[in-house]
Parts: sequence; C-alpha cells; structure tokens
Amino acid sequence: MKLHLARSVPVVAFAVIVAGCSSGTSGTHASSSSSSSSASSTSAETAPNPLAAKAGDEYKAYAIAQIDQLIAKVKVLTDAERAGNLKVAQDAYAPSRMPWERIEPIAELIPDVDAKTDSRVDDFASPDDPAFTGWHRLEYLLFEKNTTEGGAPFADQLDKDLAGLKDEVTKLEVPPLKVATGAAELIEEVSSGKITGEEDRYSKTDLWDFDANLQGSQAAVDKLTPALQQANPALLGNIDGGITDIYATLAPLRQGDGWVLYCTENDPYPSPRCPAVTVSPQVIDTLKAQLATLSESLSQVPGALGLK
Repeated sequence: MKLHLARSVPVVAFAVIVAGCSSGTSGTHASSSSSSSSASSTSAETAPNPLAAKAGDEYKAYAIAQIDQLIAKVKVLTDAERAGNLKVAQDAYAPSRMPWERIEPIAELIPDVDAKTDSRVDDFASPDDPAFTGWHRLEYLLFEKNTTEGGAPFADQLDKDLAGLKDEVTKLEVPPLKVATGAAELIEEVSSGKITGEEDRYSKTDLWDFDANLQGSQAAVDKLTPALQQANPALLGNIDGGITDIYATLAPLRQGDGWVLYCTENDPYPSPRCPAVTVSPQVIDTLKAQLATLSESLSQVPGALGLK
C-alpha cells in the first residue's frame, strides 16, 4: 500500500565559493588555493556517480520480471476463487502478493493501479462497499467470511486491473534516484504498515508482505552496489548489515516456505486465526529498532551518489 508521506532524503548542496581580490601575499594565495581545492572536492562529491546511471534500467528489468511472476501467481488465486475452491484460494493469497510488494514503488507510478488493487477497507464506507476491490476485498471474503461466494467479480476485476501493468511499466523511465528512494520507501512501508498488522488484517499473512518488501529493497540496493562501493563503502556495509540483522530476527518466524501468521499481543485486529501469540512484543520492538536504523542508512544513499 502506498505511503503518502515519503521520507525526506538529504541532498548535499553545492558550496558557493566567493573569491575576493588577491592582495598578492602568500597568505591570500594559500587561502585562494584552499578555496579552489575545496570547491573541486565538493563538486566531485555531489556529481552523480556514473556507476549509478544504469541502475534504473536494471531495476526496471527486475520489475518487469516480477510482473510476469505476479500475473501467474494472481491467476492461481483468481482461478481458485472463481472455481469456489476455498482452501486453494486461501493458500494462494499471500504468495500472489509477493511480486507486487517487491516492486510496489514502481507499480505505484502507474495511475490508479494501487488504489484499485491494494486499497484497505479503511478507505471505504464498509467492507461491502462495491468500490472496495482488489486483494483485500478477496482477503475479506476468504478469511473473514471464510467463503468464495460473491468473490468472482472481484477476482475478474483484479485480473483486469493488473493485466496492463507490464506494458505500462515498460514505458516508464526509471531514474537511479527512484531506485534509491524506492529502496527506502519499501522499508518505510514495513515500519509504518506491516509492523502494525493492518495490511493483511483478515489473513494474518503480513510477514509474507514484509519479506517481499525487504527483498525488493535489497534488489534496489544490489543495482546501486557498484556505485556505493566506489562512493561510500561504509554506508553500503551498514545497509547490507541492517538487512542481514532484520532477517536474523525474522528467522525463527519461518514456517516451511512461508511464515507463521502475524498474531501479536493485544492485536488491534483480532482474528480467530490467531488463538495464540506468534510474534512477541520483544521481537516487534527489535524489528522496529532495526528498521529505523536501516531506514536512516537508506535515506543517505541519494546524497552519497549525488542523485537529484
């Protein structure tokens, strides 16, 4: 789901060097030389790193490949919905969302696609509002109502709304700056939405989305890695270490090829799917701290690479 308040990203400004009239003394000459050197250094620091130039094209290719997976996985969900196969549809729900969650900052560049496919019930009058469509309308039927009845039109609509996504993304220009900010946006998505349990409140499959957001952020960082290795290897180390730390915290929550249900203490979205707590307050607190640290590191990437 789209973040409406994007994290601000620091950008290093060009220094303005004002040279005074030379008095001919060696002290003035030294000062002028120092200013000139400083100006050259600042310009070098803020100039876009040429190694970052191809990151946009590479991430766009990654996004297009993810869309191919998305269409295939969503079809498993929607076919099961239309066939009235509740168990298959329930099992297909979380995997169908992962390719979308990996590339959400890019997919959201297509007008209205996020609103049609990934809006939560909070944006509508009620769960029965006809305008409430997409994954979360199907989620409500499959997990809250425990039925496929009435879901076929929403399955058809989801297929339709995603059908042209690949063609639209193919037309996009994805600059390196969007790759860098997208990596940060995906982590913000986790820390402001997934961690609360609000995203998949009926299915309790938030950890699948959480994992996909992390994967998408890592993929974006991978495209920028050659530039970061040159410009700021310490920052790259902090980012890689931050992602590793989060996955280490999540590791005990793995269950087969997926994740345990996201059942928390004093859950704001109680569900019969959660007879017991599966994610402790201590784990959530650790994750919040780790996400904040990673988010801070990612916010420095555009400035480190001179991206504007």
